[in-house]
Amino acid sequence: MISARPDLVLVLLLAAMPVQAAKRAKPAPLPPLPPLELPATAPLIEAEIAGQPVRLTVDLGGDDIVQINPESPLRAVLAAATRPDGVAADRGQYRVAVGQAALAIPFTREAVMIAGRPVRARVLQPGAAPPGQPEGSDGVIGLPLLPHDRVTLRLRPATSADGSQNLPARIGRSDAWGFDWLLGKAGELDVEIHPLRATSVISAAAASALAAVGDGRLVGGVSRVTISFGAARPVRRLELARPVAIANLVVQGGLVRLYDWAGRTNLPPEAQAETELAVVGKRGRQGAWRNIKLGRDVLGACASIGWQRDAERPQLSSFTLLCPRP
Repeated sequence: MISARPDLVLVLLLAAMPVQAAKRAKPAPLPPLPPLELPATAPLIEAEIAGQPVRLTVDLGGDDIVQINPESPLRAVLAAATRPDGVAADRGQYRVAVGQAALAIPFTREAVMIAGRPVRARVLQPGAAPPGQPEGSDGVIGLPLLPHDRVTLRLRPATSADGSQNLPARIGRSDAWGFDWLLGKAGELDVEIHPLRATSVISAAAASALAAVGDGRLVGGVSRVTISFGAARPVRRLELARPVAIANLVVQGGLVRLYDWAGRTNLPPEAQAETELAVVGKRGRQGAWRNIKLGRDVLGACASIGWQRDAERPQLSSFTLLCPRP
């Protein structure tokens, strides 16, 4: 009796198996979530971090991080060596430069559950709570972490005086969401959207461009304003004789960061009495950076601010501004 060849038997067995059984079935993609609409007075979402329920304020200009307030009960959970499932905490340092200040903020990588969708994110523990949060907020979450393909911030009912403008969204040099805007011959501006910020903050280079277009002057003395992660920088007030349009937004002034004037950390004494705007030097990574962080003093005029992720190309997205026509 001649025994069957092992290799032939294997071939026959594989041929008899259904093609589907030979392949690993891929899980079906989850259906898209419904659009997320948030009131500007309380842009809060419910989430779960390390098994604990939290309420997070959505920051349209934020990057892919979560910041937990010092007084949040979640801080005690994050300080533990292990998580409820017994896994050791994954810790690191989030390093960022804010003007002259180099910061290292502790973080842990956590499973964040939003609308039933798991997201892996860096959860920072800054020394100060991010400003602009409503009551009951445990912290702030950046727009890129949301699993929704469409997010809208409602500021007021729309009227016939409003016009809509769609702008390609992108992440700028400071890892914040915004868009680019060509300000005529003055050059291109790096525009960030920060509705949690009360007043717009403008770099010296951007202020110089705005002043050239809108006949701007610096007024008042030097004060300090928090930029991010509790770091404050010296500023002066910019007033424009002629409002400047950025998309369908109207800018009439803002707070100008002065650290890069003459390459120093403060406004030079000889410039204290001057009203003209000029960038005369560079300092660090933000020298000659035409950046403007738009706050509620500008965005507050809008009816809504929308963000959409491209369904065909998820890496692309856009902002839709519904604001009074300039």
